[in-house]
Amino acid sequence: MAGPSSIYTRRLIWITVCFVGGFALLCVSGWAMVIGSSMYDSTRVTVLRWIPIVMGVVAVLAGFYLLHLPVPEDPEDFFLGKDADSELQQMDGK
Repeated sequence: MAGPSSIYTRRLIWITVCFVGGFALLCVSGWAMVIGSSMYDSTRVTVLRWIPIVMGVVAVLAGFYLLHLPVPEDPEDFFLGKDADSELQQMDGK
């Protein structure tokens, strides 16, 4: 994944994974909880059924957090490395 847009691409991939995975966990485990639950389930079974739902909520919240992170206004912060100035100076002969 080398290239000038690799940081943007990685962020978009993480956001997509968080949203899709989180919503899938919420839908699938929520539906399984509705269909397979019983009034006579033990506390342990109920807690184990809530774990995927909580993980889905955490994944969706992580996606919103990554979506909310600021993007630098200066594109050179993304496209050039931290030592880009010294490399450019060497290329110019200064």
